[in-house]
Amino acid sequence: MPLFFLYSCARDGFAIVIDPQSYANAKEEVDAYADALHDMDGYTVYVVEDVWGVPDSLRARLLDLHRERRAPITGCVFVGDIPIPMIRDAQHLASAFKMDQDRYARHRSSIPSDRFYDDFDLVFNPLGKDEGKPYFYYSLAPESPQKLSPDIFSGRIRPVNEDGTVRYDALRAYLLKAVEAKRNPRRMEQLMYFGGHGYVSESKTARIDEKRVWLEHFPYLQDGRNHIGFIDYSDVVPVKKHLMDELMRPDLDVAVLHHHGSPGNEYLNAVPRPYMVKDTKEYMLKTFRDHLWKAKDRGRDYNRAKQDLKKRFDLPESWFEDIMNPETHRSDSLNDASLDLYLEDFAAYGYRPNAQLVILDACFNGSFHLADCIADEYIFQPGGTIAVQANTVNSLQDKWHDRFFGLVACGGCAGDLARYAPYIESHIIGDPTFRFRSENTRNIDRIILKDRKCTWRRLLRSGIADEQALAIEHLVRKCALDSDALVRIYRKSPYATVRLQALTSLAAINGPQFTDILPEAAEDSDEFIRRMAVKYMGRSGAPALVPAIVKAFLTNNPGSRIKFNTDYALGSFDTEAVLEEFDRQVESIPMVMREEETVKLRKSLEKGLTRWDEDFALVTDSTCSFKERRNAIRQLRSYIKYGRIPEILSYLHDCGEPQIQVLLLEALGWHTLAWNADTVAATALEMSGNDGLAPEVRSEALRTFNRLAH
Repeated sequence: MPLFFLYSCARDGFAIVIDPQSYANAKEEVDAYADALHDMDGYTVYVVEDVWGVPDSLRARLLDLHRERRAPITGCVFVGDIPIPMIRDAQHLASAFKMDQDRYARHRSSIPSDRFYDDFDLVFNPLGKDEGKPYFYYSLAPESPQKLSPDIFSGRIRPVNEDGTVRYDALRAYLLKAVEAKRNPRRMEQLMYFGGHGYVSESKTARIDEKRVWLEHFPYLQDGRNHIGFIDYSDVVPVKKHLMDELMRPDLDVAVLHHHGSPGNEYLNAVPRPYMVKDTKEYMLKTFRDHLWKAKDRGRDYNRAKQDLKKRFDLPESWFEDIMNPETHRSDSLNDASLDLYLEDFAAYGYRPNAQLVILDACFNGSFHLADCIADEYIFQPGGTIAVQANTVNSLQDKWHDRFFGLVACGGCAGDLARYAPYIESHIIGDPTFRFRSENTRNIDRIILKDRKCTWRRLLRSGIADEQALAIEHLVRKCALDSDALVRIYRKSPYATVRLQALTSLAAINGPQFTDILPEAAEDSDEFIRRMAVKYMGRSGAPALVPAIVKAFLTNNPGSRIKFNTDYALGSFDTEAVLEEFDRQVESIPMVMREEETVKLRKSLEKGLTRWDEDFALVTDSTCSFKERRNAIRQLRSYIKYGRIPEILSYLHDCGEPQIQVLLLEALGWHTLAWNADTVAATALEMSGNDGLAPEVRSEALRTFNRLAH
């Protein structure tokens, strides 16, 4: 039996799950952390030693603790080497991850996720484990709910895999840091956000409007002083040292970092753009050197590669003299390293971030299943960072990264940020109970635990935007707030946070009011709501939305990211309907545009509308190779003309090819907001009970039905 100790005389529970070796090496610090949780947050604390080493047993124990009558747990933290669930057949729960499970090794094509532990409604089928690694594989069962709704919040504190006592020294030091932050909480006063190279199309509009929303999350910051700063990657070239200095400010409370990433990198800069003629030549030479060194490293013919460059760009021979100089190559490598932040930089520069809460809005930075990752380095440095929200796999850029963020300063905790992020890859690295000092006397986590309709109705009238948004979320879950009420909230609320929550909830219900509100949302004062509106239009594809999506396409200066999403969304609609509407609107709006420019714009639109038609033809063409058809069907996950769904369903039902049927069912299951999703769901339900179909087809059909009919 596992050992667990109960710190009683409290009302809500919290579980510290720890492996025996970590507990033996850091028992004093774990107990100090448990005392602080009890004394400062009022938790009943369970310290659970993982003597099983199997996720199923841990999950069962957490469920038992959540069902405790006197002190049910509202959250947990996994300390040390706790088994890592690797989830398969659940890519639709991720924001961007779409790796082919059949073609890639399972440790690469699975999603490391603690939603296995904290969402008790999900049903999993075990698939075994990897030898020598704590990776346990599970398939999300077809009969399981196909959306996330975690019952508790969770976090990971897993020191990097170093030999000897160094690893446990880091764990002990971190726990003492967390205890200090718990016993001496500070008010959230200083926030910094960062825009990295290439992120959200480098939209200036997005970053301008983001500051306004931060002031909604933390309204007390509107006191006339400068509490919120912004750094763009182009402000300082390279920006790495400048950004590190900013995050080491002792008074910085929150850092939100928008950039691309990998497990060991924060990608901050691009190669600096040239401004002078001399700079332009050096930029070109650097590009050519990189190209030739890559050719050499890959065993390609260097001389042929050089001649190809000379011919393609009409370059003189003098440009290639001494171009492969090893010293120049070394200098290039050092300059490249200066552009981005690497794991090694924490030690090399003495980088010790002090922001207590860090949001790494990037791919892979939170890959806690690996020996080390960026998020782990943030919390295990001697600086002040206590909690990091980060992603275990790649992550969508157009996601609601700050959902309910204001809760951490009005009674909620960092764990709530991941609990309500509807993505399987989003995790808190560090103490999930971390919160800032607040004058708000409401216990948000207890309200969530009790989940009473009357309380949520009261919070719907709160003066705090995030509390209103949270109330909307829970009332919709309880079917206590209908679409008409959500439309009224959207139209009346002065808060972008509340309007966005109303729009998101309308999407979850997916009734006719959702389609009706999208043209209004596409003209909202907030950039992210406008961006989400055009994305939702593309995911709906309803014919009634053609005028609105064309209007968004023709809008002057919509913002670069909205334009990107509008161009993408247009492809979901009927080509002829869009072109006819384009012609009508162009005639009716004042534009300083010559006729030839209008023709050029229309041709560009037509090309975008038809760019996938050839691939679509492969879907039902049995004369093509399986590989070609598989690739075309997988493309349907992201791109489909919804008017052609009846054609797809007819082929799906009668083709008699189990492999193709499974692929088609899986792809169609991604389109939960399609205006004709109910037709797909009905077909999937019928196929799931058809004994004449292969078992794998019936299984995938059931999963698709549950995805569409949630």
